[in-house]
Amino acid sequence: MKKLLTITLALCAFMVALACGSNDPEVDGMTGATEQTGGDGEGTTKGKMLVVYFSRAGENWQVGVVERGNTAIMVDYIKELADVDVFEIVPEVAYPQGYEDTKTVATAEFNNNARPAIKTDITNLADYQTIFIGGPIWWARPPMIFRTFFEAHPELDGKTIIPFGTHGGSGVGSYKTLIQEYFPNATILKSLGISGESIRDAASKTTVESWLKKLGVDKQSTAIQSIRTRTANSGRKYALNGQPTNGLSGIYIQDNKKFFIR
Repeated sequence: MKKLLTITLALCAFMVALACGSNDPEVDGMTGATEQTGGDGEGTTKGKMLVVYFSRAGENWQVGVVERGNTAIMVDYIKELADVDVFEIVPEVAYPQGYEDTKTVATAEFNNNARPAIKTDITNLADYQTIFIGGPIWWARPPMIFRTFFEAHPELDGKTIIPFGTHGGSGVGSYKTLIQEYFPNATILKSLGISGESIRDAASKTTVESWLKKLGVDKQSTAIQSIRTRTANSGRKYALNGQPTNGLSGIYIQDNKKFFIR
């Protein structure tokens, strides 16, 4: 009994430490990161996760010419830190390399309520329950190609959606607004926007990591969730990645419900 009490107290301390280490990303003058509340849930994700994004390389405002777009860099961080599949929205007609030329094209799309064509569409959205959706903010709005994508996929309604993206100072709140417009039954979790100018900084990657931990979708959190829900023999040990282990430490399953740090 005394040993069980000791283990239980250790577990409580472990969980408190995790909670304290997951601070909310806040407005940061160094990183340009902005956290925005997108809904009531914080860590209510479930099922397979997918990242859907659009990004543009070439000349970007306050960044210069880049081979990989600002939002694509943010997606790289998410992919490294969370177990996600990735689908890139690629326009059938590529945007110009120059910033001013792209501005002219994008402004015409906004003014004409255009629906730019997508080169290749995704066919298995039904396989995913939690979907990150993000891209750049162009003059305080998501590019019109997102309307093309949303109108092709009404099955997004009812999903858990996490908005994100890069911006030049306006934040990414308009992604939440657009998603709510198309999918009123979706559960929208907290979004994250980071300035394109700072997305390549190490501090921005740390901000993404903190955001994912807060949502409970980083690799460690999802591994623990997997262990909690899997059927396991009493006394079997599991590492934090969810794989069985014969090591001296890990997750201890008891009665298929509880886990203890050993």
